[in-house]
Amino acid sequence: MFITLLIITLLNLAQSHELSGVITDDTDTPLQGASIFIPELGTGSVTDAAGNFSLSIPSELSEVRLRISYVGFITKELRVSLPAAPELRIKLMPDLLNRESILITSSPSGSNRSFRPSAALSMHNLQERSSDNFGEAMQFLPGLNVRSFGAAPSRPVIRGFDGDRVLVLENGERMGDLGETAPDHATSLDIEAAERIEIVRGPASFLYGSGAMGGVVNLINNDIPTQWHSGVSGRLSLTGTTVNDGGSTFGRFTYGLDQTAFTARLSYRNTGDFRTPSGVLPDTFNEAFNGALGVAFRNDSFVGGLSLSGLEQTYGLPEEISDDDELIEIRLNRINLSGFGQFNHEGLFDQTQLRFNLSRYGHREVEIEFEDDGSKDEDIEIDFRTLTFSGSVLFVRSESQHEISGALGASSYMRMLNVGGEEGLTPDGRNLNLALFGYADIPLTPQLSLQTGLRGDYSFLDTFANSRFDQPEKPTRTDFSLSGSAGIHFQQGSFEGGLQLARSFRAPSIEELFTDAAHIGAGAYEIGDPNLKNETGLGIDLFGSFATTRFGIELSTFYYHINNFIYYNPTGETEPVSELPVFVVLADDARYFGFEADAVLRPLRNITTAAGLDFVRAQRLNDDSNLPFIPPMRLRSRLSYDTAMWNLSAELIHAFEQDKVTENEDITESYTLINVFAGFRFDAGGRHLLTARVDNLFDESYRNHLSRVDGGAFRYPMPGRGFTLRYQFIF
Repeated sequence: MFITLLIITLLNLAQSHELSGVITDDTDTPLQGASIFIPELGTGSVTDAAGNFSLSIPSELSEVRLRISYVGFITKELRVSLPAAPELRIKLMPDLLNRESILITSSPSGSNRSFRPSAALSMHNLQERSSDNFGEAMQFLPGLNVRSFGAAPSRPVIRGFDGDRVLVLENGERMGDLGETAPDHATSLDIEAAERIEIVRGPASFLYGSGAMGGVVNLINNDIPTQWHSGVSGRLSLTGTTVNDGGSTFGRFTYGLDQTAFTARLSYRNTGDFRTPSGVLPDTFNEAFNGALGVAFRNDSFVGGLSLSGLEQTYGLPEEISDDDELIEIRLNRINLSGFGQFNHEGLFDQTQLRFNLSRYGHREVEIEFEDDGSKDEDIEIDFRTLTFSGSVLFVRSESQHEISGALGASSYMRMLNVGGEEGLTPDGRNLNLALFGYADIPLTPQLSLQTGLRGDYSFLDTFANSRFDQPEKPTRTDFSLSGSAGIHFQQGSFEGGLQLARSFRAPSIEELFTDAAHIGAGAYEIGDPNLKNETGLGIDLFGSFATTRFGIELSTFYYHINNFIYYNPTGETEPVSELPVFVVLADDARYFGFEADAVLRPLRNITTAAGLDFVRAQRLNDDSNLPFIPPMRLRSRLSYDTAMWNLSAELIHAFEQDKVTENEDITESYTLINVFAGFRFDAGGRHLLTARVDNLFDESYRNHLSRVDGGAFRYPMPGRGFTLRYQFIF
């Protein structure tokens, strides 16, 4: 009898509490992919396609704290006594400003305080804005525009900042492509793979890079899942577009065990030349094939894994609209190995995070001439080959465990660049950047908090001769810099505000220093300056927001003073051999200033209205003249109707005339676009979803000031009316 009782007692002690439930929005629509996290245990799960979740809790606990979050909804925390009811029903309320209260990119310590304007796009948001490229999916967010060169190469521009002043990351690390170096270079990210995108506007120097004055865009693709449920899950999608006679397909599969998960994704996109109100814009086709495999592991103190991904892409560039006998084609490929590990432990820091990306990237710009006899002649004008490593280690003191939270970390970035081809732009080069950084988030009162961060960077650039360039007179450049920020955050009831001061540092790139060649892809003859000095900036960022379940408003303003600001300036001249316009690299002291304003009203549970206005101005300080390629002021408004089964919306975007231009830069006229959306969920869980969208409903002819496309009657052409139909199955 005693032995029997002992066995029963031991079995009871070994048992765990099973906690299960369903998470929905306020219309009782299940939320797939919502995160359930237990801060004290450092573990959690995600909901399946029907919004269900289950957790195993150690039997010795009588109560747990759950944190439930989903992009676009207000994060909810609740305490649950154990054993709990058979099934919890948890309802999340929408965040009208669409800003996640816990944004990993803004604060890896899990702080729910925002010291700078931020936003997040969920898979649902991205579903509605299904796009052919990465930049266009975000161009209607406050302060974000798109630099484009045809259909495929596009990149986000934040507050007028472009290039590497806006860091585009994949799961928190740099990707190793050339998207930040020129307007004709595509960002090697598959927008279909994104589970969410996080955006931080304003300086984020202490975490990601000393030169990130514009902000950070981080695509999280879940190739290495950190939370999963047992069994098979995933999503499939099919998309068709009329503006370019295009189509795409995507599939992701995850097989989860108790402590292991396997993932695989595959996508294919093929689009033709897009149509404008003036006719078809030649050589704007795009074909891409993308895939990845991943594996993840977890136990009580660790979660992490590895993934291997690959990309093959070919796209055209509109070099000369009137010439049907020539074609510029970009052919790129990328193979990437990435890893992530998070260790939970006790002590001064309760988490250690490790990340790395190792990428091999190839990029060829090919000029194709079609002969009268039907044959074609191909010349490799530029051939880039890079090998890149990006890695970081972060020691986190999380807010859920400590009153004072923050992180200490180190990062490294290494790149080998080989340049060939008849019009190679630069010498070969080798970059190395090593950084130490840290920040602390310190509550001063229940309403007021302080955040301060500091970053030290060592950068090394070595250049070498190649087939087109001799070794530069000064081949080596070494710099050490300090950058950082300090901010305060105030929250009282429904009001939240933040003020941040930041110092940035940026060394000139190898292209800005040494280029002296016809860059056919960018449509310009570019001339660098090997005597450029380092760029340093001081910025101030102020924002405030007020939000209830019915109404929300956010205002932000910024001012940046930048010494030796480096930019490409049109001279108005034409290089005689290539017959391309000449752009020279200049450096002047500059200032950027502007604002963003957004308001949301929800008069009824199913109806939401929104409006926003953003503005940026950039000038040289020596004569108050304008800097080139700055987006115009823009007005955005939207009306939406959403039920458990249907959603309908209409959107208006009005861009004002941009007449604040530099010498030899064209003025762009104002324009107004109307877009309409409709979606139907075939079942209550939203597992079968059909969406339709019409862009540029009235076929408006307009020019985007940031577009680099040129040529006669088609000057700065943008797509005309286009219909997109998309089906998605989530399981």
